[in-house]
Amino acid sequence: MIFELTMTNLISLAGLFLGALWALLKVIGLQAEKRANEKFEALQVSIGKLGDDLRREADAARQLETSFLRFQAELPRDYVRRDDFVQAVGGINTRIDNFALRMERALDNNRRGEHL
Repeated sequence: MIFELTMTNLISLAGLFLGALWALLKVIGLQAEKRANEKFEALQVSIGKLGDDLRREADAARQLETSFLRFQAELPRDYVRRDDFVQAVGGINTRIDNFALRMERALDNNRRGEHL
């Protein structure tokens, strides 16, 4: 069997080889593009989740700031109430102590036979 390579056959083989190479490169390029699109979609989803997380954290920080400001507003009022309470209890204790001293003096005077 004799194979002849004529210029037409050689050009046809070169064209066939270049066509196959071009088709292979195109398939590889489409697969790379498909993978890149999948990665970008996954990236968009993760960026969306990150945005939601940041919004939730911002809301939590806002609530914390609000509660802290409320606490700052209530603290002086509660402290003054506590101070007033301590002062009132101190006054009551002083009156009770004075009353107890009067009673002791009265009992001592009563034992000695002296009356007020």
